Amino acid sequence: MRINFYEIFVNLLIKNKKPARKLKQLPIDEIENILVYSNTAIGDTLFNTPVLKALKEKYPLKKVIIILNPINYILFKNNPYIDEIILYDGKWKSFFSTLSQLKKIGRIDLTLILHSNEPQATPLALLSNSKYILKIPNKSKFSIYHNNDEIGPYHDRHGIFDRIRVLEYLNIKDVNPRMELYIEKENNDEIEDFFLKNNINKDKDFLIGFQIGASTISRMWFEERWIELGKKLLNSGKDVKIIITGSPSENKLTTKVFNSLNDERVFNLAGKFNLISAAALIGMLDVFITPDTGPLHIAASLKVPTVTLFAAAKWYVSNPCFDQDIHLYVQKDRTCEPCVGKNCKFQECMLQISADEVFDKVCTLSKLK
Repeated sequence: MRINFYEIFVNLLIKNKKPARKLKQLPIDEIENILVYSNTAIGDTLFNTPVLKALKEKYPLKKVIIILNPINYILFKNNPYIDEIILYDGKWKSFFSTLSQLKKIGRIDLTLILHSNEPQATPLALLSNSKYILKIPNKSKFSIYHNNDEIGPYHDRHGIFDRIRVLEYLNIKDVNPRMELYIEKENNDEIEDFFLKNNINKDKDFLIGFQIGASTISRMWFEERWIELGKKLLNSGKDVKIIITGSPSENKLTTKVFNSLNDERVFNLAGKFNLISAAALIGMLDVFITPDTGPLHIAASLKVPTVTLFAAAKWYVSNPCFDQDIHLYVQKDRTCEPCVGKNCKFQECMLQISADEVFDKVCTLSKLK
């Protein structure tokens, strides 16, 4: 077993910290600075955007500082409900340098741990001397340091609603769960320039996005099915053009589908643009077909209709919980019990999803039939 000396040292530092006083409401008049932890994946950070908006709209004079992941912070730097950004990758090696940045803030009245990694997040909040700390869900050994009671996650509702619950302690209710993403004009211009040079007319063509990759194998559909679906769409008799999206690391995967379709109406743009311009690209699509992964939430934030493929995960936990008439899904049951999740090597459950099913969902959104 590997010994983590960072963790041992941090545990010693917080050993004498007193358990937090449990409160039903925080004294909001005492709070000027609010530090928000949201430094994990793209989707999880987008899930937190309704909280940021509600917080700033209710208390516009409070300063909101957010801790973001260096990998994806560029997506959120233009959010008008954020006053200051601190970057932290959630790893032990960056723990003390991040702590140093937090101490430079001065007084931290309230920390909201919306989505971050333990065992780093709560110790970081404690050592930065935050007066109040809220976290939901928080069923762990660290819950004694949170000012809210120990609360588990919702298992039958979208993940956004777990994040929104923390606002009840600040007398904020009836929060709109809509996610938001703010794209700069220069990023939209970059995509429009690419479209012009490649004979893509977003007014005339019907642009269908293929997000082939996902964070885990268990969520990914099979390449052969993407190819079958692509052929059906291209043969639909409409002005269809297929835009394959993805990160640079997914290019090998997308290239196989692109080469197999072998059609001038298909564009493999995986890794072509930086993250914020790739989001702008997704925002210009007519329909986005995707597994349960970050780009799904980008599309939903930009009001792009989606068809999402679920088997290992449940649709009601992460498929958009707003604009549901334009966010369709295909849900299949797990074929393996217990599901090994991130350790899956062959996603048998995703074989249940046929190209015909997905094609029909796209037709519902696009009136291809």
